[in-house]
Amino acid sequence: MPRPDPSTRRVVFCYHSVHPTGPHVSSTPAVFEQHLEWLTEHCRIVPFIDVVPPIEARSESKPTVAITFDDGYRDNHSYALPLLARYRVPATFFITSGFLERDPAVLSRFQRLLGCAENIVPLEWAQVRELRASGMDIGSHTYSHPNLARLSPAKALEELRISKDLIGDRLGTCDLFAYPFGKPGVHFTQATVDVVRATGYRAAAAVTFRGVLESDTALRIPRFFNDGDSVAKLEAKIRGAYDVLGWWQEHAPLSVMRLVSPQDFER
Repeated sequence: MPRPDPSTRRVVFCYHSVHPTGPHVSSTPAVFEQHLEWLTEHCRIVPFIDVVPPIEARSESKPTVAITFDDGYRDNHSYALPLLARYRVPATFFITSGFLERDPAVLSRFQRLLGCAENIVPLEWAQVRELRASGMDIGSHTYSHPNLARLSPAKALEELRISKDLIGDRLGTCDLFAYPFGKPGVHFTQATVDVVRATGYRAAAAVTFRGVLESDTALRIPRFFNDGDSVAKLEAKIRGAYDVLGWWQEHAPLSVMRLVSPQDFER
């Protein structure tokens, strides 16, 4: 594939837990700092909403990157926030509101999903307010982190509305969203997108391994998972080396995807 023009390249990264020893971490603080150090030198880092098309043309040759976090782990405040502040980097945190509410059913679901019963600690609402006061954006990641593709439109609407209203009551306006698990066709469908639109969100993040295109709609912005990547792999994703995976995710038949990634269909 031809190498994308850096001046028009836009990439969104999705992190989860940032912790030195946790059993479910997506990055250690040391690796996350390596990412921030490289990104601040070689890229233009912007809030998630700023990569949503339409995007203004610019003359700067650096690629544009947005950093996001899913779920709402306490270590996002204790480990990620100090590093983001040190490097003056904005980020968007998509929080699972039932997780933060300590709903026993949601806590149990996270334990099952992550395969561990201990050390899964959600943010406190006071910590989320500190994230926002530090210049970070806060979005919704549903109430209980379901596979929305398996829900009826009515049930999906309930998940989205409860979360949006709860975050709104705790923090104020919430109009950003991230699909749980995030793979198109597997974890959300066009019917899901329609529900997200009807609920009043202005932008939504998926998990599709490619850069953002001008043709992308605001309610299905692609993101790369970032699970302890080396700086070299981080750079390769930004340069477009992995975009073919995103094309495959969007075009492969579900029957083939089920054979290749059966774990995606178990959630």
